[in-house]
Amino acid sequence: MSTAATGLPTCYRHPDRETGLSCSECGRPICTECMTPAAVGLRCPDHAGTRKRVKPPRVVRRVPQGRTDALVTRTLIAINVIVYLITVVQGAGLNAPGGRLFNDMFLDGPFVAQGDWWRLITAAFLHASILHIGLNMYVLWIIGSPVEQYLGRARFLGLYFVSGLAGSAGALVLTPTALTVGASGAIFGILGALLIIE
Repeated sequence: MSTAATGLPTCYRHPDRETGLSCSECGRPICTECMTPAAVGLRCPDHAGTRKRVKPPRVVRRVPQGRTDALVTRTLIAINVIVYLITVVQGAGLNAPGGRLFNDMFLDGPFVAQGDWWRLITAAFLHASILHIGLNMYVLWIIGSPVEQYLGRARFLGLYFVSGLAGSAGALVLTPTALTVGASGAIFGILGALLIIE
């Protein structure tokens, strides 16, 4: 149907209303009162509710309580403990690690400036006392396991190293000539990721 004056069709439900709109499903002319906007165009009242949007199911990884894989977290803890034990044996005891490995790995601005760039990472595997490593590894286990499960092993490992680098960079900015050790920078990065995930 169209009017002679304008040549425009009229709404199939309201023959007294001219319209230039039509249903994207059936092609019938519809007025603005009858139209329903859709992602693929305008729909008439007969086709407005025919296609239901299906919401994709939310996928949540679940691990049985009390059991976790956390292979990367466990490996990082093991490396930290092994390095600590080596520095304890080479040094002066549990609360005074030292020796050659410690001296080659701690973070210090002048050494980094001379080309010892590896210290930016290796310092995150050294600890100054039994309390220092105990607290850091406990926190790494508590927050590292769920973050690793959520991110996956590769992304979690990347997060750990990038956070460790950021922590070392921050230490160099604040105290460039101080001897710096510890995994705190990496652990704070994992904590930040946990807060974002939650």
